[in-house]
Amino acid sequence: MPASTVLGSHICVSDLTRRRFVVGSAAFSGLFAAGCARSAGTEGDASGMRTVTTSLGTYDIPVTPKRVVAIDSRLDLEPAVAMGLPVIAYSFDAAEPWVPADPTAQVFEAPVNVEAILALEPDLIICTDIGEASDMWPLQQLSQTAPVLPMDFTRPWRENIDQLASWLDRTENPEVRQVIGAYEDKAAGLKERHARSLASKQIVLLNYVNQKVNGVNRKGISTQVAEDLGVQLQWPVEGQKEISTENLVTSLDSADGMIVTTAPGVDPVTDDRAMWNRIRAVQGDNVVYTGGNINYGSVYTAMRTLDYFDDLFTRLEN
Repeated sequence: MPASTVLGSHICVSDLTRRRFVVGSAAFSGLFAAGCARSAGTEGDASGMRTVTTSLGTYDIPVTPKRVVAIDSRLDLEPAVAMGLPVIAYSFDAAEPWVPADPTAQVFEAPVNVEAILALEPDLIICTDIGEASDMWPLQQLSQTAPVLPMDFTRPWRENIDQLASWLDRTENPEVRQVIGAYEDKAAGLKERHARSLASKQIVLLNYVNQKVNGVNRKGISTQVAEDLGVQLQWPVEGQKEISTENLVTSLDSADGMIVTTAPGVDPVTDDRAMWNRIRAVQGDNVVYTGGNINYGSVYTAMRTLDYFDDLFTRLEN
Protein backbone atom coordinates (compact mmCIF):
# COMPACT_ATOMS: atom_id res chain seq x y z
CA MET A 1 0.00 0.00 0.00
CA PRO A 2 1.47 3.41 -0.89
CA ALA A 3 2.47 5.44 2.14
CA SER A 4 0.13 8.24 1.09
CA THR A 5 -2.88 5.99 1.68
CA VAL A 6 -1.92 4.88 5.16
CA LEU A 7 -4.04 6.76 7.68
CA GLY A 8 -1.57 6.27 10.48
CA SER A 9 1.18 7.99 8.55
CA HIS A 10 -0.96 11.11 8.42
CA ILE A 11 -1.96 11.34 12.04
CA CYS A 12 -1.75 8.40 14.39
CA VAL A 13 0.95 8.87 16.97
CA SER A 14 0.81 5.22 17.96
CA ASP A 15 1.86 4.34 14.40
CA LEU A 16 4.73 6.79 14.67
CA THR A 17 5.69 5.11 17.91
CA ARG A 18 5.78 1.73 16.19
CA ARG A 19 8.14 3.32 13.72
CA ARG A 20 10.29 4.48 16.62
CA PHE A 21 9.55 8.11 15.98
CA VAL A 22 8.58 8.92 19.54
CA VAL A 23 11.10 8.38 22.33
CA GLY A 24 10.51 8.26 26.06
CA SER A 25 10.28 11.47 28.02
CA ALA A 26 13.73 11.11 29.55
CA ALA A 27 15.31 10.46 26.19
CA PHE A 28 13.33 13.36 24.73
CA SER A 29 14.84 15.76 27.25
CA GLY A 30 18.32 14.45 26.59
CA LEU A 31 17.91 14.72 22.84
CA PHE A 32 16.60 18.27 23.10
CA ALA A 33 19.55 19.33 25.22
CA ALA A 34 21.97 17.66 22.86
CA GLY A 35 20.25 19.21 19.85
CA CYS A 36 20.57 22.69 21.29
CA ALA A 37 24.24 22.08 22.01
CA ARG A 38 25.21 20.89 18.57
CA SER A 39 24.74 23.99 16.46
CA ALA A 40 26.87 23.55 13.41
CA GLY A 41 29.87 25.57 12.48
CA THR A 42 30.39 26.26 8.78
CA GLU A 43 33.25 27.25 6.57
CA GLY A 44 33.15 27.85 2.83
CA ASP A 45 35.83 27.49 0.17
CA ALA A 46 36.30 28.30 -3.49
CA SER A 47 35.45 24.81 -4.75
CA GLY A 48 31.70 25.16 -4.34
CA MET A 49 31.76 23.08 -1.17
CA ARG A 50 31.16 24.09 2.43
CA THR A 51 32.42 22.41 5.58
CA VAL A 52 29.74 21.82 8.20
CA THR A 53 29.56 20.12 11.57
CA THR A 54 26.39 18.19 12.44
CA SER A 55 25.44 15.30 14.70
CA LEU A 56 27.02 13.08 12.01
CA GLY A 57 30.43 14.73 12.22
CA THR A 58 32.34 17.27 10.14
CA TYR A 59 32.21 17.02 6.35
CA ASP A 60 31.68 18.97 3.13
CA ILE A 61 28.35 19.76 1.46
CA PRO A 62 27.70 21.53 -1.85
CA VAL A 63 27.03 25.25 -1.51
CA THR A 64 24.46 25.09 -4.32
CA PRO A 65 23.05 21.55 -4.42
CA LYS A 66 21.38 20.47 -7.65
CA ARG A 67 19.71 17.17 -6.69
CA VAL A 68 18.27 17.07 -3.18
CA VAL A 69 16.39 14.20 -1.56
CA ALA A 70 14.26 14.86 1.54
CA ILE A 71 13.62 11.63 3.42
CA ASP A 72 10.62 12.68 5.52
CA SER A 73 7.75 14.46 3.79
CA ARG A 74 7.03 16.48 6.92
CA LEU A 75 10.14 17.41 8.90
CA ASP A 76 12.60 17.25 5.99
CA LEU A 77 10.63 18.27 2.92
CA GLU A 78 9.07 21.48 4.21
CA PRO A 79 12.34 23.14 5.32
CA ALA A 80 13.95 22.12 2.02
CA VAL A 81 11.12 23.67 0.02
CA ALA A 82 11.22 26.83 2.14
CA MET A 83 14.95 27.03 1.43
CA GLY A 84 14.28 26.87 -2.31
CA LEU A 85 16.25 23.64 -2.70
CA PRO A 86 15.72 21.52 -5.82
CA VAL A 87 14.03 18.49 -4.21
CA ILE A 88 13.86 15.64 -6.72
CA ALA A 89 12.42 13.03 -4.35
CA TYR A 90 11.10 12.49 -0.85
CA SER A 91 9.50 9.68 1.14
CA PHE A 92 7.20 8.61 3.94
CA ASP A 93 4.01 10.15 2.53
CA ALA A 94 2.74 12.40 -0.23
CA ALA A 95 3.16 16.06 0.66
CA GLU A 96 0.13 17.76 2.16
CA PRO A 97 -1.69 19.94 -0.38
CA TRP A 98 -0.60 23.13 1.37
CA VAL A 99 3.11 22.32 0.88
CA PRO A 100 4.34 23.80 -2.44
CA ALA A 101 6.48 20.78 -3.29
CA ASP A 102 7.53 20.12 -6.87
CA PRO A 103 4.75 17.90 -8.27
CA THR A 104 7.31 16.09 -10.44
CA ALA A 105 9.34 14.99 -7.41
CA GLN A 106 9.35 11.23 -6.90
CA VAL A 107 7.60 9.94 -3.76
CA PHE A 108 9.01 6.79 -2.17
CA GLU A 109 7.23 4.50 0.25
CA ALA A 110 8.62 4.25 3.75
CA PRO A 111 10.94 2.91 4.95
CA VAL A 112 12.93 4.33 2.08
CA ASN A 113 15.04 2.05 -0.12
CA VAL A 114 18.60 3.35 0.17
CA GLU A 115 19.59 1.75 -3.14
CA ALA A 116 16.74 3.61 -4.85
CA ILE A 117 18.04 6.86 -3.40
CA LEU A 118 21.54 6.00 -4.61
CA ALA A 119 20.19 5.51 -8.13
CA LEU A 120 18.96 9.11 -8.15
CA GLU A 121 22.53 10.36 -7.65
CA PRO A 122 21.64 13.10 -5.14
CA ASP A 123 24.28 15.58 -4.13
CA LEU A 124 22.57 16.36 -0.81
CA ILE A 125 20.15 14.47 1.44
CA ILE A 126 18.06 15.90 4.28
CA CYS A 127 16.97 13.32 6.84
CA THR A 128 15.30 13.44 10.24
CA ASP A 129 17.54 12.51 13.16
CA ILE A 130 15.73 10.78 16.03
CA GLY A 131 18.92 10.17 17.95
CA GLU A 132 19.10 6.42 17.35
CA ALA A 133 19.43 3.93 14.51
CA SER A 134 16.26 3.78 12.45
CA ASP A 135 15.02 2.01 9.33
CA MET A 136 12.68 4.92 8.68
CA TRP A 137 15.44 7.52 8.78
CA PRO A 138 18.66 5.59 7.99
CA LEU A 139 21.14 8.40 8.49
CA GLN A 140 24.30 6.32 8.51
CA GLN A 141 23.41 4.36 5.38
CA LEU A 142 22.36 7.49 3.53
CA SER A 143 25.58 9.26 4.46
CA GLN A 144 27.43 6.67 2.36
CA THR A 145 25.40 7.89 -0.63
CA ALA A 146 25.69 11.67 -0.35
CA PRO A 147 26.23 14.33 2.33
CA VAL A 148 23.35 14.28 4.81
CA LEU A 149 21.97 17.19 6.83
CA PRO A 150 20.03 15.86 9.85
CA MET A 151 16.85 17.57 11.06
CA ASP A 152 16.40 17.31 14.82
CA PHE A 153 12.75 16.36 15.40
CA THR A 154 12.87 17.59 19.02
CA ARG A 155 13.41 21.18 17.90
CA PRO A 156 10.70 23.72 17.02
CA TRP A 157 10.20 24.21 13.29
CA ARG A 158 11.84 27.65 13.28
CA GLU A 159 15.02 26.32 14.86
CA ASN A 160 15.30 23.58 12.25
CA ILE A 161 14.87 26.07 9.41
CA ASP A 162 17.45 28.37 10.99
CA GLN A 163 19.85 25.44 11.39
CA LEU A 164 19.43 24.33 7.79
CA ALA A 165 19.89 27.91 6.60
CA SER A 166 23.07 28.18 8.63
CA TRP A 167 24.52 24.99 7.18
CA LEU A 168 23.70 26.13 3.65
CA ASP A 169 24.83 29.73 4.26
CA ARG A 170 21.34 31.00 3.46
CA THR A 171 20.42 32.81 6.67
CA GLU A 172 19.62 35.94 4.69
CA ASN A 173 18.10 34.09 1.76
CA PRO A 174 15.09 36.11 0.49
CA GLU A 175 12.95 32.98 0.02
CA VAL A 176 13.51 31.90 3.61
CA ARG A 177 12.89 35.37 5.03
CA GLN A 178 9.76 35.75 2.93
CA VAL A 179 8.11 32.53 4.04
CA ILE A 180 8.89 33.08 7.73
CA GLY A 181 7.86 36.74 7.45
CA ALA A 182 4.55 35.66 5.92
CA TYR A 183 3.91 33.39 8.90
CA GLU A 184 4.77 36.14 11.39
CA ASP A 185 2.56 38.70 9.63
CA LYS A 186 -0.34 36.27 9.45
CA ALA A 187 0.01 35.35 13.13
CA ALA A 188 0.15 39.02 14.15
CA GLY A 189 -3.04 39.77 12.20
CA LEU A 190 -4.85 36.84 13.78
CA LYS A 191 -3.78 37.89 17.28
CA GLU A 192 -5.12 41.38 16.66
CA ARG A 193 -8.45 40.21 15.20
CA HIS A 194 -9.16 37.64 17.88
CA ALA A 195 -7.49 39.20 20.92
CA ARG A 196 -10.54 38.88 23.19
CA SER A 197 -11.25 35.27 22.26
CA LEU A 198 -7.60 34.30 22.55
CA ALA A 199 -7.61 35.57 26.11
CA SER A 200 -10.86 33.92 27.18
CA LYS A 201 -11.70 30.80 25.16
CA GLN A 202 -10.51 27.33 26.15
CA ILE A 203 -9.34 25.28 23.16
CA VAL A 204 -8.58 21.58 22.84
CA LEU A 205 -6.39 19.99 20.14
CA LEU A 206 -7.18 16.37 19.25
CA ASN A 207 -6.46 13.60 16.77
CA TYR A 208 -9.34 11.53 15.35
CA VAL A 209 -8.14 8.26 13.80
CA ASN A 210 -10.05 5.06 13.08
CA GLN A 211 -12.96 6.28 15.23
CA LYS A 212 -10.62 6.85 18.16
CA VAL A 213 -9.91 10.18 19.83
CA ASN A 214 -6.40 10.94 21.06
CA GLY A 215 -4.53 13.87 22.52
CA VAL A 216 -1.76 15.54 20.52
CA ASN A 217 1.98 15.88 20.83
CA ARG A 218 2.72 18.86 23.07
CA LYS A 219 5.74 19.66 20.91
CA GLY A 220 3.89 19.29 17.60
CA ILE A 221 3.19 21.98 15.03
CA SER A 222 -0.35 22.73 16.22
CA THR A 223 0.84 23.32 19.78
CA GLN A 224 3.77 25.44 18.60
CA VAL A 225 1.36 27.65 16.66
CA ALA A 226 -0.99 27.81 19.66
CA GLU A 227 1.91 29.05 21.78
CA ASP A 228 2.78 31.70 19.19
CA LEU A 229 -0.79 32.97 19.30
CA GLY A 230 -1.23 32.74 23.06
CA VAL A 231 -4.11 30.24 22.76
CA GLN A 232 -5.55 29.01 26.07
CA LEU A 233 -5.15 25.25 25.63
CA GLN A 234 -6.77 22.49 27.65
CA TRP A 235 -5.21 19.04 27.87
CA PRO A 236 -7.92 16.41 28.47
CA VAL A 237 -5.37 13.57 28.48
CA GLU A 238 -1.65 13.21 28.95
CA GLY A 239 0.23 13.39 25.65
CA GLN A 240 -1.23 11.32 22.84
CA LYS A 241 -3.27 8.95 25.00
CA GLU A 242 -6.70 7.85 23.83
CA ILE A 243 -9.84 9.35 25.34
CA SER A 244 -12.19 6.47 26.04
CA THR A 245 -15.73 6.60 24.71
CA GLU A 246 -17.21 6.65 28.21
CA ASN A 247 -15.05 9.67 29.17
CA LEU A 248 -15.35 11.53 25.88
CA VAL A 249 -18.13 13.96 26.78
CA THR A 250 -16.98 14.73 30.33
CA SER A 251 -13.33 15.16 29.26
CA LEU A 252 -14.23 17.74 26.63
CA ASP A 253 -17.27 19.40 28.20
CA SER A 254 -15.44 22.57 29.28
CA ALA A 255 -13.80 23.19 25.89
CA ASP A 256 -15.17 26.21 24.04
CA GLY A 257 -13.74 25.01 20.74
CA MET A 258 -11.63 22.24 19.23
CA ILE A 259 -9.27 21.67 16.33
CA VAL A 260 -9.34 18.01 15.35
CA THR A 261 -6.68 16.51 13.10
CA THR A 262 -8.31 14.08 10.67
CA ALA A 263 -7.42 12.35 7.45
CA PRO A 264 -8.91 13.78 4.23
CA GLY A 265 -12.63 13.07 3.93
CA VAL A 266 -13.06 11.96 7.55
CA ASP A 267 -15.82 13.66 9.54
CA PRO A 268 -16.44 12.39 13.09
CA VAL A 269 -19.94 13.93 13.10
CA THR A 270 -21.09 11.50 10.41
CA ASP A 271 -18.78 8.67 11.44
CA ASP A 272 -21.23 6.78 13.62
CA ARG A 273 -20.08 8.54 16.78
CA ALA A 274 -23.15 9.18 18.91
CA MET A 275 -21.03 10.23 21.88
CA TRP A 276 -19.03 12.66 19.72
CA ASN A 277 -22.21 14.52 18.83
CA ARG A 278 -22.98 15.08 22.52
CA ILE A 279 -19.83 17.19 23.07
CA ARG A 280 -20.71 20.84 23.75
CA ALA A 281 -18.29 22.29 21.19
CA VAL A 282 -19.55 19.87 18.54
CA GLN A 283 -23.16 20.80 19.22
CA GLY A 284 -22.25 24.48 18.88
CA ASP A 285 -20.38 23.86 15.59
CA ASN A 286 -17.23 25.20 17.22
CA VAL A 287 -14.98 22.49 15.82
CA VAL A 288 -12.55 22.65 12.88
CA TYR A 289 -11.49 19.43 11.15
CA THR A 290 -8.16 19.62 9.36
CA GLY A 291 -8.40 16.95 6.65
CA GLY A 292 -4.62 16.59 6.86
CA ASN A 293 -1.69 16.18 9.23
CA ILE A 294 -0.82 19.18 11.41
CA ASN A 295 1.05 17.17 14.03
CA TYR A 296 4.40 17.28 12.25
CA GLY A 297 5.83 19.53 9.57
CA SER A 298 7.38 22.96 9.33
CA VAL A 299 6.53 26.47 8.18
CA TYR A 300 3.86 25.52 5.62
CA THR A 301 1.99 23.34 8.08
CA ALA A 302 2.33 26.12 10.65
CA MET A 303 0.81 28.56 8.14
CA ARG A 304 -2.06 26.18 7.48
CA THR A 305 -2.63 25.76 11.21
CA LEU A 306 -3.02 29.53 11.54
CA ASP A 307 -5.94 29.23 9.10
CA TYR A 308 -7.56 26.60 11.30
CA PHE A 309 -7.24 28.78 14.39
CA ASP A 310 -8.61 31.76 12.46
CA ASP A 311 -11.58 29.67 11.36
CA LEU A 312 -12.21 28.40 14.88
CA PHE A 313 -12.09 31.79 16.59
CA THR A 314 -14.29 33.29 13.89
CA ARG A 315 -16.86 30.58 14.66
CA LEU A 316 -16.60 31.30 18.38
CA GLU A 317 -17.18 35.02 17.83
CA ASN A 318 -20.24 34.64 15.60
